[in-house]
Amino acid sequence: MKPVRAQRIRAPLQAGFTLAEIAIVLLIVGFLLGGMMSMFSAQTDQRKWNDTQSQLEAARDAVLGFAIANGRLPCPANSTSAGAEVRVVATGVCGAVGNAQDYYGGVVGGTTYGLLPAVTIGYQPVDSQGFALDDWGNRIRYAVSRVTTPSTGTPSANFTYASNMKTNGISYLPNDLVVCASATGIAAGPPGSCGAVPTNSVTKQTTVVAVILSSGKNGFGQTAPGTDEIQNGNTAGTNNAVFISHTPTPTGAANGEFDDQVLWISIGTLYSKLIAAGVLP
Repeated sequence: MKPVRAQRIRAPLQAGFTLAEIAIVLLIVGFLLGGMMSMFSAQTDQRKWNDTQSQLEAARDAVLGFAIANGRLPCPANSTSAGAEVRVVATGVCGAVGNAQDYYGGVVGGTTYGLLPAVTIGYQPVDSQGFALDDWGNRIRYAVSRVTTPSTGTPSANFTYASNMKTNGISYLPNDLVVCASATGIAAGPPGSCGAVPTNSVTKQTTVVAVILSSGKNGFGQTAPGTDEIQNGNTAGTNNAVFISHTPTPTGAANGEFDDQVLWISIGTLYSKLIAAGVLP
């Protein structure tokens, strides 16, 4: 009998990836993840934009609701007022003495003016200090008309004084706030002006009685804001009655990056609401 030989069992050939193949796979995965993150970021930004637009519209409705209930528009808040309007009750003057920043906004002496008076009009959401926030977490801005036409020569003859509104009915128009398509060629006023180019005017000088705006994702604190956003930020606290509104633009645009969202209340809308509610004849 022949001896039985032990059979050698061969291991199957092991399949594997080379370092080069692994590097290629990781590169592809990186591209895919980058694309997904970019898409997710864009979707998040669009959602925040839409939500902020809804919040601005809700703020506008709250301002109009306040006007119906009180026969006047609210004054803006400032960063020391805990979300309440700053107004002299006896005269309707905004602020202590009715300076331009008390109506249009700006930063003077470390105080930020021209904030939405969320506590006064009952608006939510607010931050821990009572100020209205957009979906980016920035405080919502608010400006109100200070100058009328015809002019009465008194600070109390404006849209923040119920007695004046009742007495004068619908005979007065605003004559300061204006919305332009860019900051090129504008004059701060009042009355504000969009310059000599007709296409730069979004509204007329006698149309806008209040402005509500969000400074967008980049806020007003960005390192190098464009000229259009500088105009809306009004950080110098000057006599600035001009606001800018146009579609978003990137950093390399002619007037720089712009992502502000701007709404306004026209004098026609205000009067029609007050008349329909029986506040004005």
